[in-house]
Amino acid sequence: MPRYTVHKFDTNTFQVIDQTEKREICVCSNYENNEDAEERAQKIAWLLNQAVKSRHI
Repeated sequence: MPRYTVHKFDTNTFQVIDQTEKREICVCSNYENNEDAEERAQKIAWLLNQAVKSRHI
């Protein structure tokens, strides 16, 4: 199970959650005509998970 996951808060807001620490790491929101909050949150979670993996190798 990955340490960092994305949670949909509402239609425009996504949270990156640290499942080990049980806390929110960051919030990404859609604004103006840009609807890329989920994509940005997924990228952040992926990068954080890669950093955790590289420390354990």
